[in-house]
Order: sequence, then structure tokens, then C-alpha cells
Amino acid sequence: MFSRLVYDSFQNIFTVIAFVLIAGGFLFFVIKALFMKKKKADRLASMPLDEEEQSRPNKNDSDEERS
Repeated sequence: MFSRLVYDSFQNIFTVIAFVLIAGGFLFFVIKALFMKKKKADRLASMPLDEEEQSRPNKNDSDEERS
């Protein structure tokens, strides 16, 4: 099916640019994580993930109280 599609040579550059940007971003964050100090990594690892959900009131709860 895709063999019928004909690309011009300049269109291939968009695929290469997209791949380089995504791969570069991934490598940036991997290298940043590898060279992170142990103290900062431990602090980030011990952060609670669901604290925000508990402190925020639920919209559906306020609707039930009114009726």
C-alpha cells in the first residue's frame, strides 16, 4: 500500500529532523539522570506522587452536598 506513495527527496529531511530531535531530547534526559547527584536522586525518589490528589476537593462531592 505504501509502495505507491512517492516522496520527493526534500521530504525525507523532515523525518530525519524529527528523529534527531526526539533522540537528542531522550539522550539529554538520560545523560542528565546519569550524572545527577545521589542526594538529589534520593530526594526526587522519595517525593509523594498522590499528595496533590488528596488535598484537592472533588467537584462531585460539592454537587452531592447541595442536593
